[in-house]
Amino acid sequence: MRLGIFGGTFNPIHMGHLITAEQVREAFDLDRMLFVPSARPPHKPSPDLIDGAHRLEMARLAVSDNPRFDVSAIEHERSGRSYSVETAEAFRREWGREAALYFVLGIDAFLEIATWREPKKLFALCNFVINSRPGFPFDQAHQVLSDILGIAPPTDAQSIALPHGRTLWFHDVFPIGISSTLIRDRLNRGRSVKYLLPGSVESYILSHHLYSDKENRS
Repeated sequence: MRLGIFGGTFNPIHMGHLITAEQVREAFDLDRMLFVPSARPPHKPSPDLIDGAHRLEMARLAVSDNPRFDVSAIEHERSGRSYSVETAEAFRREWGREAALYFVLGIDAFLEIATWREPKKLFALCNFVINSRPGFPFDQAHQVLSDILGIAPPTDAQSIALPHGRTLWFHDVFPIGISSTLIRDRLNRGRSVKYLLPGSVESYILSHHLYSDKENRS
């Protein structure tokens, strides 16, 4: 089993998330891509973060037409903060030692991984796929790897050997100018979000009056 782990707040999930996930799934021949909405992210306290039940349901709606995509509620089933290392440990127990786990995240998030809980253990549990983001050169990741693992890869390396037989890949994805922040702002101002996210997710947001202040609710 080759399993992708794609975490995030998904507040809300949008076409950029889905396009990126499909590119990674295809490039790395993954059997499944698991979207893992965080329940209580320790690094993203935000008054705009809506209830986890809504974010889980929107993610399920968004992936429903792709048989290789699935949604995990694992971080909502645990108490306390949502830590990636605990999620990876749980998937390793569930899928066994032979499963190949691919932890998928953007280079901007990867540059903060030293502040996560037990990052060294996370590197031991999973392969990593680091996706490109405009304004964040991949070589910025090398200092992170040096600080945490003592690795000094060549500046132009496309893949890096990690401890315990894991591998880190740098993966270029289509530049997509869509963000959850943009969508929340447009919804709050009563602007259209059509084609920025799946129609089923847009309908869910509108029917539950999510991301709209009182003046825009109807």
